[in-house]
Amino acid sequence: MTLTELARKLRPLIEQAVESLDDETAVQGVQLFPAWAAGVAVQVGQRYQYNGQLYKVVQAHTTQADWTPDKTPALWAAVAADPQQGTVDNPIPAVRGMEYTYGLYYSDGGTVYLCKRTGEEDGGTVVLQYLPHELVGQYFEEVKAT
Repeated sequence: MTLTELARKLRPLIEQAVESLDDETAVQGVQLFPAWAAGVAVQVGQRYQYNGQLYKVVQAHTTQADWTPDKTPALWAAVAADPQQGTVDNPIPAVRGMEYTYGLYYSDGGTVYLCKRTGEEDGGTVVLQYLPHELVGQYFEEVKAT
C-alpha cells in the first residue's frame, strides 16, 4: 500500500477521532478537520476548516457556495485560538465570524484592540461578522502603542 493509499484509508478515522477534541486542542490541528465544501449537510457543533481557520457550526444547514463560514456568523463561529492568548502582549488574531470575549485583546492588521462594550461584563462573549478595526467605538477600543 502506498502512503497516499494509507492516508486515504486513515482520513475517515482521523476525522472521526478529532470530533472528541475540545476547541483548545482542536485549533492546534486545524488540518485534521474536514475542509468546508458547498452542498454538505452540517449539524450543530461540527467543525470544519476554511482558509486555515477552524469553524464550528452554530445552526444546522446545508452549505452553499455563497454561505462561507467567514461570511455567515448566523451559521458558523470561528473557533478561538489558545486560551492563554488575549493579553495586550499576546493578542488573539481576529477573523470574521469569530466569537470575541469582552476584556480580551485581539490583533487586526498589526494593531491591538480591546474588546469592550458599555454594559457588558468581562468574560461575556459575542460573535461578530466584522473585524475590530471596523467596530472601534462599538465593540472595540484601539490600544495605543507605548
